[in-house]
Amino acid sequence: MKLASSFTVALALALLPGCGSSIENLCEDRCDCTRDCSPDDEDDCIDNLEDAEREALDQGCEEQFDAAIACVEDEFACRSGNVDVDGCRQEVDALGRCTDLPTGLLFWAAIND
Repeated sequence: MKLASSFTVALALALLPGCGSSIENLCEDRCDCTRDCSPDDEDDCIDNLEDAEREALDQGCEEQFDAAIACVEDEFACRSGNVDVDGCRQEVDALGRCTDLPTGLLFWAAIND
């Protein structure tokens, strides 16, 4: 398994052309939840997810990326200032197995950082 067993952080969504705002909304929601984001932190989240999306597309893993993003959008919960998307472990792991390790980690880190 290419994705590390323990999560650090994550995020993603079913990105078809024109859906970039979903990534932006997800990063905004993460920052609203943690209340610990500067504008640069939010931009980094967006950049990391967009990088993960590009890498997934380049490696033929669009389906896995879309599933991970869709799950994160559906499961996103803010609990005491922490993002909870633990129900998406299977989808993020599948993304990590399909792509190189950095894609899965970028995705997870963007969401849970």
